Amino acid sequence: MEFAIQSLTWSALLKNVLLVNALLIILFLSATSGGRIHDKRIAEATPYPLPAGSRLLQDLGFLAFTLPQVEILMPTKKPRGQELTLEQHRANQALNQRRLRIEHVNSSVKRCRIGALR
Repeated sequence: MEFAIQSLTWSALLKNVLLVNALLIILFLSATSGGRIHDKRIAEATPYPLPAGSRLLQDLGFLAFTLPQVEILMPTKKPRGQELTLEQHRANQALNQRRLRIEHVNSSVKRCRIGALR
């Protein structure tokens, strides 16, 4: 099974963490936190019951966030003073295409103001 975790920022003052499955169904929306709290800290404070062997797509805001027995999919960061290899660049593009669909879910949550009211 494949899941995605992403930060949902309302303003400089409000932030949520959103967990979505491969069918773009929202499985979890965290409680609203202050905008100064880092994404990874919000994710660590919230239990995510993902099945063993599943894959989690996350962005660089969740760097070093891990779950036991879950494969983490994350874009490769460009090394300082160097370029990404063609293979790394294409892998990042593939992840970004999947993340784009998740951004549409984020905008739907914002449009309905679901997280801001929690």
